Amino acid sequence: MVGALRACYGFCILRSPVTAHANSLGRLARAVLTLVASGAMLWTTASGVPAREDGGPPRDRESHREHNHRPPPPPPPKPPTNVHLAPGGTIALPGRGQSLSWSPDGRYLAAGGHFRDKVSRLRYDTRIADVVTRTLVKSFACHWYWAVSNAWVYHPNYGPLLADGGADHAVKVWNPNGPGSTTCHPGQFLPADGAVKQLGNIDGWTVSLAFSPDRRWLAGASRDRTVRIWQAHPGPTAWRVVALWFDPNVGNFLSVDWAPDGRALVTGDRRGRVAVWDLDPEREHWDPATIADFARQGYERQASWFRAHPMATSRSPRWSESGHGVVWNARWSPDGGRVAAVGTDGTLSVYDADSGRVLLRQMIPQQGSFYGLAWHPGSQWLAAGGSDGLIYVYDTTAGMLYDILEGHKDVVTSLAWSPSGRTLASTAGGPLLALALVEVSTGPDQTIRLWRWR
Repeated sequence: MVGALRACYGFCILRSPVTAHANSLGRLARAVLTLVASGAMLWTTASGVPAREDGGPPRDRESHREHNHRPPPPPPPKPPTNVHLAPGGTIALPGRGQSLSWSPDGRYLAAGGHFRDKVSRLRYDTRIADVVTRTLVKSFACHWYWAVSNAWVYHPNYGPLLADGGADHAVKVWNPNGPGSTTCHPGQFLPADGAVKQLGNIDGWTVSLAFSPDRRWLAGASRDRTVRIWQAHPGPTAWRVVALWFDPNVGNFLSVDWAPDGRALVTGDRRGRVAVWDLDPEREHWDPATIADFARQGYERQASWFRAHPMATSRSPRWSESGHGVVWNARWSPDGGRVAAVGTDGTLSVYDADSGRVLLRQMIPQQGSFYGLAWHPGSQWLAAGGSDGLIYVYDTTAGMLYDILEGHKDVVTSLAWSPSGRTLASTAGGPLLALALVEVSTGPDQTIRLWRWR
């Protein structure tokens, strides 16, 4: 009835020409509404349920005590994981894995890290794993300290080469087809094991290694704030440093990778900078006298040599972007048009390689850092390893997160796609350089994990 009277009230106000009659009807409607409201109040008082001031249906009484003890809302549902890439098996490691590289034929993986033999307690710094049988088949020893970087190529002059770098002022180049080491005396480098060449006098950890696409040069990023270029082909200056740049402002260089044309490199450093450097080592290497002079310097004298030879050791980047956290990894896309970088600010960035223009920027979905980074050979997919033990796979064409891979139990330090692009390998040994882990060779995740497309 109240609704009917309201309708009548509105109708009379809008349509009747007789104002007095309308006013009387209005008074009648208000009186009826007052009676109805009074009845509702009486019913509310009798039932003990308070009426709402807005005229809506009464709410249930809620005590302050009940409200305080209400359970928190459930967390949002976890995003689906392992949707497009499925777990493809694990390979056990004798310690913390921190670097990975595939053999050119995709049959084997080299893993470097904090390794110690469980029985003999001897140190073996680079392990070779058979991906088919998922077993470790040989070791190469023995740096004075952990090996945290490696690179594997087939060389047109030397055959297969595996370079590994550690914290003992040396990069060692091995023949991965050699028998491997059965003993470990600190600093040993035995031709019988497969030793090819030791590149010494490096004043700091070599944390990243990369052979140029033509295999003629080897680049290394070091904590002595340099990027070194060694000649990796026969000649009078074979296996010597033939170019180098020193930047006292970077803290440490932490990552280096070549452009597919071999005429530029991308770096990441501790001060949060991503930079692209133009360098054609075929044309821009030092003269023979400078190469010979540097080769005579022990690692203790190199810092002063850098400052005494600014023309030989200074270089300006094509472009750079600063302001990130520690940039743990910077990688050039296989198609040559882009570079990507990740670090402790939890940002993944993809840049135009020529100009430095940002093409894609993604944050780690949950608060944390990125460590490992690897482009798929087809240049569409980009995998980044998180401090939360997850691997995030991005579709760089669509600019979106494509998959999350769950399985590791520690910081995902290193990632590597197989040459065919069918398999992603990962290892989670914790932060690459952490003072608390310097003497630690065990961890919560001593594995290489394999992931394959569904």
